Amino acid sequence: MSRKFGSTARGRRLRRDLRLLRESVNLSTDEAGSRAAMSGPTLSRIESGKRGVSVDETERLLDVYDVPLTKQRKILDLAERTNELGWWQPYESHLREDAQSTIALEEQASRIVNFELMLIPGLLQTAEYARDIIQASNFDDSPQVIETKVAARMARQSVLSRPDHAPELVAILDEAALHRARDPQIMKRQLKQLLDAAERPNVLVQVVPFSAGQHASAESPCVVFEFGDDPAIVYLEGKISGLFLEELDEVAVYQETVRRLSQVALNASESHELIDRISKELP
Repeated sequence: MSRKFGSTARGRRLRRDLRLLRESVNLSTDEAGSRAAMSGPTLSRIESGKRGVSVDETERLLDVYDVPLTKQRKILDLAERTNELGWWQPYESHLREDAQSTIALEEQASRIVNFELMLIPGLLQTAEYARDIIQASNFDDSPQVIETKVAARMARQSVLSRPDHAPELVAILDEAALHRARDPQIMKRQLKQLLDAAERPNVLVQVVPFSAGQHASAESPCVVFEFGDDPAIVYLEGKISGLFLEELDEVAVYQETVRRLSQVALNASESHELIDRISKELP
């Protein structure tokens, strides 16, 4: 399976830095590529994220752009870390390419805003709840593949409890997500875990109640990944594949969407009360 260079924060930051450096010395991709012993189209593909870039290629480009050594070291370190294999590589044969990119973004994000219409977010799921929805939606998967996907999903959740730089998670759920389950006992335990997770200092859970009526994202879920001073990325999951949005105007639409959702959602305390009440009503 090919790796997604254009959909990870480090890869995007690297290619942006290389593009800005090229533009700062007023070179076209053809001119810069020729001086760095690569073709102009190859450099264009690197800058657009359609092709990866090696540490050696990065170093040649930095020399062409006459970048000071202190800055070169930082960019070359970024290039080395961009090509590191993630912990999820043992699972990659059973994970879609966009799922692997999503995990990479979770690892690098400073803040994740996840709106879900019908499901509890993957970062907050119990293993049995995850297994139930994976079985229902991936109907051709063997039991072994299902268990591998469940294991990968559980492993993802450690990002929220890592001791350094754990991301902030804002989980905004339509109330429908709290009711949809084939097994009431599985959902009861899932809701308890949701409440437990909401006690963490870096996790905020908000529910958009049925009483709110139609809202800003009534048609689809979304995930907004934020990276401090770097531009955000939006992920839209589909049945066959997912879509990553990086254009600033497109990302801004979803940032405004989740902002509006947060405004019409119950606050943390009210959301906790609603989740608890629904849990107690389950048989």
